[in-house]
Amino acid sequence: MQDLGVSQVESYAIAETENPGTDYMEITPSAWEGMGLSASEVISSLSGIQGYKQGGMGSFQTVSIRGIAARNVLICIDGIPLNDAGGGAADLGAIDLNNIERIEVYKDRVPAKFGGAGIGGAINFVTKDALHSGKTPKGRVIASYGSHNTFEGSAQVSAGFKDSMQFSATASMRHSDNDYEFDNRNGTLYNDEDDFRDRRRNAEFTEYSGSFQYRMLHGNGAFSILSASALHTQAGNPGMEDLQTYVAEFTGDMAQVAYRLEFPTIADVLLLTAGVTGKFEKNMSSSYYPLDKIGFPSNYFSEYGLAGYRAIPEISANLLLDKFEAYLRLAGSAELWESRGSLESFGLNRFAGSIAGNAEYCFTDWFSLFAEGNILKTYDDIGGGQVMTTGLETVDEATQRDLSLAGMVQAKFGKKNSWIGGNVSFGRFYRKPQLMELYGVYPGLLSNPTLKDESALRFVAGLSLATPKNRSVLRATYFENHVENGIYWVTTAYLMKAFNIDKALIRGVELELESRPVKFFQAVLRGTIQNPRDEGASKAYNGNLLPGEPVHSYFAEGTFFLPYNLSAMFQATYRTRIFISDRTNSSSSLQPPVARYNASLAWQPWQKTKLMFTVDNISDETYRSIYTPYPAPGREYRFTLIQGF
Repeated sequence: MQDLGVSQVESYAIAETENPGTDYMEITPSAWEGMGLSASEVISSLSGIQGYKQGGMGSFQTVSIRGIAARNVLICIDGIPLNDAGGGAADLGAIDLNNIERIEVYKDRVPAKFGGAGIGGAINFVTKDALHSGKTPKGRVIASYGSHNTFEGSAQVSAGFKDSMQFSATASMRHSDNDYEFDNRNGTLYNDEDDFRDRRRNAEFTEYSGSFQYRMLHGNGAFSILSASALHTQAGNPGMEDLQTYVAEFTGDMAQVAYRLEFPTIADVLLLTAGVTGKFEKNMSSSYYPLDKIGFPSNYFSEYGLAGYRAIPEISANLLLDKFEAYLRLAGSAELWESRGSLESFGLNRFAGSIAGNAEYCFTDWFSLFAEGNILKTYDDIGGGQVMTTGLETVDEATQRDLSLAGMVQAKFGKKNSWIGGNVSFGRFYRKPQLMELYGVYPGLLSNPTLKDESALRFVAGLSLATPKNRSVLRATYFENHVENGIYWVTTAYLMKAFNIDKALIRGVELELESRPVKFFQAVLRGTIQNPRDEGASKAYNGNLLPGEPVHSYFAEGTFFLPYNLSAMFQATYRTRIFISDRTNSSSSLQPPVARYNASLAWQPWQKTKLMFTVDNISDETYRSIYTPYPAPGREYRFTLIQGF
């Protein structure tokens, strides 16, 4: 747990690498605490990553990595996938960062410890750890208040009952009315003369969450870890501009419990671990149309959603020799998804087994080879209900799925703390279609049981240089991604169906400089220059920019460490034009270049007390595409108190 007694103030988004030139980045709480930033905003400050946010606190948020769509980025909490059966991207807006110890970002692959299945890399949110030294309990309280009646509260505690037993727990709550102002186009998207200032209604968001971890050392040298996390979310669903709703809402629940047993090390070289994780998730949407104004002719109460149950048993082995390391994971998965509310009753089941592993051999202190791969087999089952393929035909059994294979080879150069390092890697990756893409059961969704795995060939080459004492570090990375059989939803009238029609080529360069040339100043500069192009068979899309992907994006941050324990930080982000949703790159879906500026002032009057004042979006940037019904909040202010004990 972060110790506020440390006199040095860390700056936001200083990512630490496990090896100079790898594509693994780690973000610590100093990146977000008191800043008022969401998970997508924190992560997208890294080079090669683009964030998308639909509104204020709790709104739907995603990130893409190196031009690969958000649905192909594996999002995990403590190593367990957050992506659900819907086939879309996991919602980062539901994650309360006050419960998180660190964020692990893998830009080049999905590691074997997470199963290895995925195209666009992985992001793992690690909850608070129970590692604790001493028997005196330690903890922190975080409280903040800001614009639009936004407030957050979090209490964290860790204790060691004795040397063999450690415990930690976190409880958090956050809320925002999200009643910010925006430009209402009054239903005339292309006529600016009748626009007026309006206020966001029925957009309030409230979430309660918490986590705990218990660690116990056994007499035979083994130790157990029992951990759990849960959240409950309730939010309004405001609708579009002049058609805002009054009572439509969304509720979500998630709970996850995991047990892991680490056996005593065998011959000082082999470590065995076994564990099982259980997860429950339910999401519900509801509305009553006579009281709402969302433009539909329905006149009844509508409530529908999904509930999912998942169990993941696994066993892993680590082999550690002088110059050779290897890891192997055997895992199973059983998941069941059922309808809730007014949807026709159905059940979809998926059973999976996977083998994933990696190995690394160090030829010298400066050169090593790393290889990683996985095999996945799934079996789907339709447990009831009508699953539609067309308006006349139904599916009564699932389609047999083939084996899925992925692998990567990487050469690493440079010692862990050397002044120069680099890596070159090449691999083939995949994402298996999710149950709802194969057997859509929501109103208006048609099934496509013959969907193929999305796949990609990825090449990465990176170089890192550091000055003496690591006061400055420069990183440069070239990446190239060839995506095949991408899944895309085709809409006609009121029906939607998923097809394998996407094909894309993304080439780009990432540049990053972190420097602290003098004691009182630290700077971070990041940039991404890429060419994300559609290469599908459709003439309307071929050669166009991929949705949501800018050609250039930049991030700059400067932090001044001032006398009297004061620090001041300024951030600037910029990205060139993007096209929202519409793959034809029409001018109506164009969002022009956007710049955003944030600033904060922090004061630490006592050893364990910290006060912060933050201004987000100083330039009051609120632009959105006409295809996006969610206006962005304007300028926001926030006061935060962090008190340790």
